[in-house]
Amino acid sequence: MSLFKNNCLIACLAYLLTIIGFLALTAGFFTPFWNVSTQTSVTKYSGLILTCYSNFTCSFDIGQITKYSSGDFSGFQIGAMTLGIAGWVLGLVALIIIMVYSCFPITVTGVLAFIFALLSGVSGAACVIIYGSGIPNLTQVSVSWSLGLFTGGSALMIAVGILLIINVCVL
Repeated sequence: MSLFKNNCLIACLAYLLTIIGFLALTAGFFTPFWNVSTQTSVTKYSGLILTCYSNFTCSFDIGQITKYSSGDFSGFQIGAMTLGIAGWVLGLVALIIIMVYSCFPITVTGVLAFIFALLSGVSGAACVIIYGSGIPNLTQVSVSWSLGLFTGGSALMIAVGILLIINVCVL
């Protein structure tokens, strides 16, 4: 128990894990490697907001608002995109609050950091679940490293939330 007498140590560990988790969420969300599929001789790398091909052409999907109204996006893509953006924004807010909490360990700040970190992780996990369940043909698509990075970032944010609530309530 002597290791955990100073709960500033746990707050700093939570801050470090939040930085790693947020970087994983950022890299996972904004890269086009959620799934890889090969069509004829062109390999397609798809993400939530970016699609690239092996012939070095890319399209930034979130800026093309006409795709939403014309129905080119299916419901699972819009849902996953929404939850992914929410998870990323909540992770950013959690990062800022945990930075303040690690310097000034006030209980209210710790509870707020716990809430935002946990909501970020749960939102990211829901994004991954919706995206994975909406892929129409799993035999022609293989998931790639961006999806794993986003999943790992979401899991880290959930772990940070649990670590913070233990820090605030128990220690």
